[in-house]
Amino acid sequence: MENKYRIKIRGLNNGEKEYIPQVGIPKLNLGKYIHLRFKWENILEDGIGSFQITTGVSYIYKNEKDCFDVIERYKKYLIGENKKNINIITYKEL
Repeated sequence: MENKYRIKIRGLNNGEKEYIPQVGIPKLNLGKYIHLRFKWENILEDGIGSFQITTGVSYIYKNEKDCFDVIERYKKYLIGENKKNINIITYKEL
């Protein structure tokens, strides 16, 4: 199951809009019925090439393009992090 991405748009009383990039992490709910839902979290870029996801804090952008750029950088960051994961462990006896 893959993550989903969206931009949360908040309309202000003065007519301006605020944009927040979000990632949806898939979760299976088990109970009487099994169904897939997404837990939406805000994407925070720390400025030094790494990211955090959180529900409590958000960084607000003034246009959709900046949000889209953050989402694309986050996707590339995840690909880089996945490449760092250990895939194969081997042992060499002496």
